[in-house]
Amino acid sequence: MLHQSLSTMRELTEDTLITALRRTWQPVANAADLPAGKILSYELLETRLVVARFPDGCLLAADASCPHKGGDLSAGCFRGGNLMCPYHGWEFSVKGECQSIPSLLEATPEKLELSHLRSYPIQERYGLIWVKLDDALLGDGTAHELPSVPEFEDSRWTYMMGPPMAFAAGWRREVENYLDMTHFAFAHASSLGVCADPRIRDMKISLHSDGGYQMDAPFPALESSHEMPGKLQSAHHRCQRSWLPNFTTIRQSFTDGDERVLVHIPSPNTRESCTCFWSVAISPGFKGPPAPQQIEFAVRVLDEDRRMCELQSPREVPINPGRGGWGVLVTPGDTLANTFQKQLRRWLTNQSAKEAE
Repeated sequence: MLHQSLSTMRELTEDTLITALRRTWQPVANAADLPAGKILSYELLETRLVVARFPDGCLLAADASCPHKGGDLSAGCFRGGNLMCPYHGWEFSVKGECQSIPSLLEATPEKLELSHLRSYPIQERYGLIWVKLDDALLGDGTAHELPSVPEFEDSRWTYMMGPPMAFAAGWRREVENYLDMTHFAFAHASSLGVCADPRIRDMKISLHSDGGYQMDAPFPALESSHEMPGKLQSAHHRCQRSWLPNFTTIRQSFTDGDERVLVHIPSPNTRESCTCFWSVAISPGFKGPPAPQQIEFAVRVLDEDRRMCELQSPREVPINPGRGGWGVLVTPGDTLANTFQKQLRRWLTNQSAKEAE
């Protein structure tokens, strides 16, 4: 399938994409925002979820609507170790099993069985809570797994979670923005791009057997500038590694040997909105701004990115190139974003082709 050109691929739809994304792990919360006894709501791929950590620490992700009258379970509470609906007091276990129907003198096993919640696979890793809406295998016959990022689980590194940021733009807009370095000098003129060159030199892009891709390039810092850059804005090597559909890391290797590894995962809320979950790992003995200051700087940069994404039209990049919205592409600046779109289409085509067999 990888050798097949885009022109010969079948036309894909947003429904095709949503079906495939439902089989992948997507973040729904920072783990620190979901302590024991906490209940949250989240919209993932147009599915309203209740996400809860029970008093004993166990996790639940389920449809937010109570099977009785559609009460919002995220507005409920815990009672006797169960999740209780705020409307009529129905109670559910961490497995989504209905445990109590207060309005019945004696709830029959059949009635309780009919009243179970639709629950979903859920896990905690990298400081995030992840949910998979469909536990079916991907089109290639494998189960979707999270990529391995050793630095995020290495106690020698400083690992920090950033606050999730909601975008009134589609998740592919956020991915393209995160891959792009030619906007630094303009969208981030007073922050990350204070000394950036909009021209990208020596960019190398490679494809991986898992369908993902990688870019190696120097950060486009100007050799001479009217303003002295800070550590995070100075010259360094960038290795951007992307795993389909939407997991991207950037490894920054500075000239003094320091390193940072960042990750962005735009979790799709609707077809035209997403929430960006992100974090950063800092190498031991990092000679630069302290960790809290780095997070503050990153929030500022991400908010500038959010504004740019929300100003673009349409709000989501079309999945089919012929429908417009990709704009007039230039190289080498747009090469990485174009690679993302091509690899994503190949991945989706592979999923749908396998299902049709």
